[in-house]
Amino acid sequence: MSCTATDTPNCTATFTILDKLSSPVIDSLLSIHPNDITLTGGELPSLWSSWWSWATSSAVHKDLSPAWLRLIRYLCRRNESNTPDFDIPPELGLLIDTVRDLQLQRDPVTLPITSAHGTCDAGYRTYGMSPKKEHEVQRMSSYIHHLINSSNCGSVPHAVDVGSGQGYLSRALQDLGLHVLALDNNENQTSGADRWNTKEAARKLKRERRKDHDGVSEASKKSTAKEMLMQPEGVNTVVKNTNEERKGSLIHRTVNISTGTLEKAISDWILTESPGIKSHEDRSIGASPTRSEHVPAMFVALHACGSLTVDVLRTFLSCRHRRSDSKVAEPGWRPHSLVVVGCCYNLMSPCDFPLSKALREVSPTPRLQVAALHLAAQVPSQWLKSQPATQGAELAIRKVVYRALLQPVLQAAAQTSDVTLDNTSQSERDKPPMQPGLGETSENRRLGKLNNDAYKDWPTFLDRALDKMGISIAELSGSLPDWFFDEGSRLKMENGLSVLHTLRCILGPLIETLIVLDRYEWIRHELAEMNDGGQKMVIEMVNLFDQAVGSGRNIALVIKPVDNHTRGD
Repeated sequence: MSCTATDTPNCTATFTILDKLSSPVIDSLLSIHPNDITLTGGELPSLWSSWWSWATSSAVHKDLSPAWLRLIRYLCRRNESNTPDFDIPPELGLLIDTVRDLQLQRDPVTLPITSAHGTCDAGYRTYGMSPKKEHEVQRMSSYIHHLINSSNCGSVPHAVDVGSGQGYLSRALQDLGLHVLALDNNENQTSGADRWNTKEAARKLKRERRKDHDGVSEASKKSTAKEMLMQPEGVNTVVKNTNEERKGSLIHRTVNISTGTLEKAISDWILTESPGIKSHEDRSIGASPTRSEHVPAMFVALHACGSLTVDVLRTFLSCRHRRSDSKVAEPGWRPHSLVVVGCCYNLMSPCDFPLSKALREVSPTPRLQVAALHLAAQVPSQWLKSQPATQGAELAIRKVVYRALLQPVLQAAAQTSDVTLDNTSQSERDKPPMQPGLGETSENRRLGKLNNDAYKDWPTFLDRALDKMGISIAELSGSLPDWFFDEGSRLKMENGLSVLHTLRCILGPLIETLIVLDRYEWIRHELAEMNDGGQKMVIEMVNLFDQAVGSGRNIALVIKPVDNHTRGD
């Protein structure tokens, strides 16, 4: 599958993915963590016997590459023709081909170069942002600018940024001339955004003085060059803001966001605080709407964590449904459009999947394991993009594998009273129960994080971990498996666990595809059920960001009006 912004996926693809993820082989991969293998004495499902023998074989590939790397090379191959010898088991090749065929295509869409209100001096807006965040804010604000100035969308002067964090996207939208309500449930984030604004006032004063002295702002030159470089190759379209005279505004609020509180926060803002709305006596021809009218508002969310994404979607659809029902009193605003990029699927509520009518009607109702939700964040297609990326992937695998190899030690140590009683705090005992497929144990929780240099090699890791836990390996030797003391056997186990973890990561994008398609189909059905007096809304999936810069969650769900004759509605 290669669905893009212009494609319309169907339920068949969703059911096919669900069927594959429910198959015995994939279900076993999702259910069994590398930690579980070492804790059960190396006991394996019979379905794994063939590829596990290959993964733990002492045979060396001609290019000396480890087995896990051969799997990733096969995954990332460019085409089917002239396929080199990857030397992988046929069943694993078939599994990877299935993932490649069914997962959503993730190449970023081409965006027009934006010449928008305020962007001529917007380089300062990147202050404090990482390159990844800067890429995301620039791309998302450019897409929104293009969307609100398209022929079908009409005028939408208000935007609500849900989960706004430090307010980077909020300020970019303000630069576009929008009146922005920035909402976050963390007071520290809201305070940080306010502090940024205070510091920016001082930075702006310095820039103005520099302009007076130099005549031309060097910051403007750098900003323009940077904006040009961030666009995909071959782009030469310039979109001009049709509302350049409009000045935006920005208000930050801390709100414990849910479907009900989000709607109330928007209503309170638009009806009482927004500077973009005038009273009746101040209204003039062509001026902003009055408070008695239904003010259009766009919903935006950049990487709204877990259930927050679904809460935003539910609020939007609920308000649209209310608008289509003439018997229900409407608020003084209406949801006009939506651009939302989700993330942190492991923080989703169980009721957030499935959402679509088609999947809810399946019996029994399909569920995603917590382990699957964690794996949905993996982007193995980017592991080979550069040498640092490959080294980072190798380190991440080593972390999982070394900790798995340590499990028999932690388990044996936990059976002694001094470790169990002295090192287990009340707060640790009060934590939620461990979930299957995550490899969680109470001992792992106590071990906590180690610095990257601790994973240089197995002896270094073992020394650091034992020292941190206060464990003497000599006292436990009789309780540990034979492979733990035999280097050859341990290396075979290490290779097998590396392949297991890699296979689980390869399944991640397919899991995310299922989640996104479920949301897409749910929204599509809900919009089709509404009667908005002739106005139609469409749902699209748009690959806003480039995964190569680290933006793994790059799919935006976009809802927008499509009928030209209703653009003023």
